[in-house]
Amino acid sequence: MSGADTPAAEPNSETKFPKQEQRATWLELFFDLVFVTALDQLAQRFGDDASGRGFGIFALMFVAVWWAWVGNTLFAGRYGNQGRPYRWGTALQLLSVGGLALGVLGDLSDVGGFFSGLFAVNRFILVGMYAAQIKDAPSPELARAQLRTFGLSALIWLASAWLPPGWQQVAWGCAVGVDAVASIVSRRVQGQNMPHPEHLPERVGLLTIISLGAIITEIVSGAGSQKLTLTSQLPAGLSLLTTLALFKLYFDEARDLPVLLAHRDGRVGTLLLWLYTHLPLTLALTALGVGIGHGIAGQGPEADRHERVTVALSLTAIFLNLAALRAVTQHALGKLKMDLSIWALLLGGAAMLGLMFAPLATLPYQAATLAVCGLALLAVWRDPARQFLARTEEAVAEEAHADDDSSGNSAGPPAKQQRSAQATTPEA
Repeated sequence: MSGADTPAAEPNSETKFPKQEQRATWLELFFDLVFVTALDQLAQRFGDDASGRGFGIFALMFVAVWWAWVGNTLFAGRYGNQGRPYRWGTALQLLSVGGLALGVLGDLSDVGGFFSGLFAVNRFILVGMYAAQIKDAPSPELARAQLRTFGLSALIWLASAWLPPGWQQVAWGCAVGVDAVASIVSRRVQGQNMPHPEHLPERVGLLTIISLGAIITEIVSGAGSQKLTLTSQLPAGLSLLTTLALFKLYFDEARDLPVLLAHRDGRVGTLLLWLYTHLPLTLALTALGVGIGHGIAGQGPEADRHERVTVALSLTAIFLNLAALRAVTQHALGKLKMDLSIWALLLGGAAMLGLMFAPLATLPYQAATLAVCGLALLAVWRDPARQFLARTEEAVAEEAHADDDSSGNSAGPPAKQQRSAQATTPEA
């Protein structure tokens, strides 16, 4: 095990699993549903302006919207999703995110101030949610730290509403940077109240499904502009299969394992690395939908070139982030290595970069894209490490439930302890 990420390297290395199960509530599902609209609007903005500057603005707005989702999700994971502060705060944040979706489209000189003001409102609501936890929370130091961080971020967002375009986006980047840097430097206090190890992966998985659903929306939209014939709709069918392959690549993994291990061992850095890797992943999934949809709808060499560039770069980013997630899982086990899945995903990304320069029309290009994703899925599926990680995840989850059943007695049944020790021992 690497010395940089042993339990002793992080404060609060004796973190215990929570004694109560926590699942997403109907309010959380409704809250996530609002992000369907927000991501759709962001995709439309990128589709309207796919230049370098257009992508930069799209990416910055996407990061802000994603950060609004993360703030709510981490609060629920830390303090529960049944309390009055969370329920009322989420209802208000739901309204603010709905407003953000309205401020995504249009020229920044017209919508920039509106977007800034509503995001400031979203941050101030989160400040109030953390302020309500200072008196009753078991770790008030964390609530105070988050209150200061989000309060400063909210003030920057509010002040940016009166700045001209250009400087306004610089302020947005600074505000997001405040949140990101503060979360990294405050790992000690975050270790006092780690997010729930089952609730957090569930919410992240739901947002990933929303991103994959955005690809389906773009495929259907692009296919709607073509004739309803087998030949005309074949690119859409191939794209749907590609989306299914991406779904399997993400969800047919031990995706809960790094969070479970981070919670058990108090590794806040591992948890944050796992969480933040999903930001470029969901951004790339959204951009991929735009590239596929416009490629299916468009005709001519220029439309084909735009499709090749957007789809290739998006899928390359997706493969790289899926490889990074596998690496985080290996790192959490203390045995980071280049297994078959990581090599397959890296080679898939390299293959997509090569396809970007191939002069292919939509149909052969989608067929080649599906072939790359399918071969990557086959390699990952046949990787022995995948089954090992699945067994390890099951063993660590059993350990967590054994702690619950024993009411704080972590010893558990000897047989179960032995299975857990065997499953979590790194393979040669």
